[in-house]
Amino acid sequence: MQCFWRCLLAILAFLAIGVAAVVGTVLVPAPWLSSADEPVPSSAIVVLGGDPSRALAAADLYRQGLAPRILLSASAPTARDRRLATAGITMPRDDELARQVLVARGVPEGAIAIYGHDLQSTVDEARALRELFGDSGTLLVVTSPLHVRRARIVLATELPHERFRVIGSRYDPVPEKWWRDRDSARDVLLEVAKLAYFVVGRRF
Repeated sequence: MQCFWRCLLAILAFLAIGVAAVVGTVLVPAPWLSSADEPVPSSAIVVLGGDPSRALAAADLYRQGLAPRILLSASAPTARDRRLATAGITMPRDDELARQVLVARGVPEGAIAIYGHDLQSTVDEARALRELFGDSGTLLVVTSPLHVRRARIVLATELPHERFRVIGSRYDPVPEKWWRDRDSARDVLLEVAKLAYFVVGRRF
């Protein structure tokens, strides 16, 4: 009986998150999700994992002289990576691709470093940054535009607001009429669901 109630509560929680995601997608405009901070001189530029093209924006910030180094998230292998590895095929990790982007954009190898280990979420990244910087240092955090709002909320659980600024990559723009674009509509729906789930379960 106890197992039944646990399963029922889990199902209800996921249904609530699904409803919140749908309602949020209708009521919450994409600009609210992607409202970024103004970049300021900082101790380091941090590229969150998930899309190696974010490194393009990080390279721009570095060339502007806003920070002396760039830190790349050491993301955990995906299920796809593990399946291919069993077949003897090794895919470049996201941080390896991001490093290639940075070097191609003129960032010296010596200014690039990796932080964390097998990080699976923004929460993991925030905790790794807390361990790395402790109570000192300021960060310019680069991510995809739709991830800006959630990244700011998650980072604030580990770092004080005045310690970081979240920047959305201009190389991944959100269409003004995002609901007419299949990929953008999917990404907005997924981001709202992740934000709702973080509020409930504090995981993504």
